[in-house]
Amino acid sequence: MKGIGAPPRIVRWLLRLLWPVIAIVVTVICVPLLPVAALLSLVDKRARLFRAVGLILITVWLDLQLHIGCWQLWLTERGSPTWHEDHEKLLVDVLDTVMRVGRKWVNFEVVLDNTMDFGEPDRPLLAFARHAGPADSLAVAWLLSRTAGRLPRIVLADALRWDPGIDLILTRLGSSFVPSLSGAGDDRLTGVRRLADSLAPKDALLIFPEGENWTPERRARLIDRLRERGQAARLRQAERLRRVLPPKTKGVIATLTARPDADVMVIAHAGLGNLTGPRAIYDAIPFDRPFLVHTWTYAASTVPREPEAIGAWLADRWAEIDAWVSAHE
Repeated sequence: MKGIGAPPRIVRWLLRLLWPVIAIVVTVICVPLLPVAALLSLVDKRARLFRAVGLILITVWLDLQLHIGCWQLWLTERGSPTWHEDHEKLLVDVLDTVMRVGRKWVNFEVVLDNTMDFGEPDRPLLAFARHAGPADSLAVAWLLSRTAGRLPRIVLADALRWDPGIDLILTRLGSSFVPSLSGAGDDRLTGVRRLADSLAPKDALLIFPEGENWTPERRARLIDRLRERGQAARLRQAERLRRVLPPKTKGVIATLTARPDADVMVIAHAGLGNLTGPRAIYDAIPFDRPFLVHTWTYAASTVPREPEAIGAWLADRWAEIDAWVSAHE
């Protein structure tokens, strides 16, 4: 999504109006494929096509449920004191269903490698997560909401505004859509700072510092670019990291300097990171290993707040993630 910008405002409104029609069209296309896919399951014992088509159908209708739920809340509860809580409940309910369907249809299961420490209950939490594999952002957001009781505000690419359900619900919940296109300058950090400033004591903010999913191809292209630009220090870092991309520091610096009172969680995951494209994901269905999660939590007083020190601290954390992923992927 790095090169895809957000749709113009008029297109966003048209998508919101047309989304039910699009869902019906997708359903009309997919439903006739189900019996064909079921027959093919006699040959393919893993029933990959049947599982994939069924998952597409269910995902489309869950997204529509999110979309319609947002409109229902707008019609019936605008101005209600429970407006924010009702949207949180809607999103968490849909995430619960997504994870339940994922387990049933493709064996997508989230497993904790250690006990999660969410820091002090009277402090906000900043969560910095690895970005790789299918549905990792959904899984991490769901895990925080269900394990910590903290539905995180998320920093994500504005290309996701092409999905009207995600656009509506996350906009109303105060997440930040950062510009996907290059040349956005400081606009990428404006929303991040706003979110950090607005965090209440029990809130969490989720950021993926790599900015895009790790793949071997992206790692190789990044190393080539850094070598061409003569960025020796970052090149050495990129070459040392085998299973993650070097983290970008600006968003992390913006949040840590804005909220010196916040505890910090660093999140690694392994198991599905090698599934770096649609074909690889399809071939792996149903998944034979879990989405394994490991976390490290740091008290606010132990995390540096000066930009240069933050960069070094973050580099050390990503080296730890890389070592853990290398041992568990």
